[in-house]
Amino acid sequence: MLASGARMDLMANALAVTLTLAQPAPARSGPTMAREDTMHTEVPEVLVAAPRVTLDEILDRVARGEARRESLLTDQTFTATFRIVRGGTEKTEPALMVETIARVYKKRPDHVRSVLLKHWEDKPDKGESVEISFRPDMGERIVNFAFRPSARRDFRYHIVGRDVAGNHLIYRLAFEPRSPLDLSLPSGQVWIETNDFVIVRQEVSYERSPLPLFIKGIDHMVIERQRVQDFWVLKRVLMRARTTVPLPRLGRSFDISLLFDQYAINSGLDESLFVKASGRR
Repeated sequence: MLASGARMDLMANALAVTLTLAQPAPARSGPTMAREDTMHTEVPEVLVAAPRVTLDEILDRVARGEARRESLLTDQTFTATFRIVRGGTEKTEPALMVETIARVYKKRPDHVRSVLLKHWEDKPDKGESVEISFRPDMGERIVNFAFRPSARRDFRYHIVGRDVAGNHLIYRLAFEPRSPLDLSLPSGQVWIETNDFVIVRQEVSYERSPLPLFIKGIDHMVIERQRVQDFWVLKRVLMRARTTVPLPRLGRSFDISLLFDQYAINSGLDESLFVKASGRR
């Protein structure tokens, strides 16, 4: 049985053929174009009376979503790339100063190991050893530090907006320290993916430097996650800082980036991977 739209198309085509036979087109050279009418429709506005999710409900769901994400990870392997770039000036261009790449292995409850793959410096110091260290847990506190249940007493929150990206509803929440006297706490904004209620992006800024003797200011810090299999995991951390005095080789400003890729999640890492040559973990 034809749908109503298909029946209307067939009727319109039949009518067009009938008119063409009844009124032959005058003889002319060149192509002939048909004239079409456009059908206009309007849909009345509908007032939605259902209440929106409150800020407290969103915070509770984020706490549960982050905890659930963490609980589902039993082990993970990834490659971490750490870079320091000297800031440019009127006389110099930005330049890569340090690059370190490591393969990192984590397994519950408290196993972690990093294997150095590459270390490069523009002017290496003799006898210097480099090691990238990571926490053994799966919580990624650099992303959700302000949205853990214990942080509610330290921050204020408000809803910035609700956006639709593809088939995802994204909440944007802003946070700031409750006390202006605590210089260790930043302000920022997070993007929350509401299918899993996890934080997928965070932008952080400091009103005042947390280390005023050495760091004049942290202009901007961005943390992003990516979806690997069914899990949201770190993708990159970017930060730009200005120093109070020029630092050797770095000058007065520098950028730090930490990139994560080549993930393997819940692959069943063997315990022997975390045993050192001495037999200690």
